[in-house]
Amino acid sequence: MKTLIFENPELAPLPNRIGWTFFTTFFWIVWVYLWMPLITLVIWALGFNYYDDHFLHNSPSELLDLRNLLVFYLSIIVTLGGSLLLWARTEYMRFRNVHRRTRPLPVAIEDLAEFSGVKPEIMAKLSTVKHMIAHHDEHGKFLYADFED
Repeated sequence: MKTLIFENPELAPLPNRIGWTFFTTFFWIVWVYLWMPLITLVIWALGFNYYDDHFLHNSPSELLDLRNLLVFYLSIIVTLGGSLLLWARTEYMRFRNVHRRTRPLPVAIEDLAEFSGVKPEIMAKLSTVKHMIAHHDEHGKFLYADFED
C-alpha cells in the first residue's frame, strides 16, 4: 500500500516544498520579531544595560529625537488602526441585516457517484463508513477506497 503524502513530504513536488519552506521560515522570523519587546525586557532584567547606555544617558537633543520618533510611530499606528476601524464600520453598515450565507444544497448519492465514476450502491456504502483511505490518480480522479465496516 502506498503511504500518504502528508506522511512523506518528499513525495510533494520540489517547487511546492521550497515555497512552503520559505513561507514557514518567513513567518517564524516574523513570530520571533513580534516577541522582541519581551526578549529585550528579559535581557534587560538579566543585567544587560544597552537600553540605559543608549537612551537614558544621552543628550537632551537625542531624547527629543527619540520622542519625535515615538510620536511619529504612534501617529502611524493610530492612522492604520483608525482606517481599519473605519473599514469595519463601513462593512457593518453595508451588510447590516443582510443574510448572504445560506446552507448548501445536499448532494444526492447518485450525483456524487456519477461525478466520481462509482456505482451508486458503492457510493452509498462509502458515505456511511467512519474511516477510509481514498486513492486517486495523478490528476485527482477517484480510483478506489480502502475502508473498514
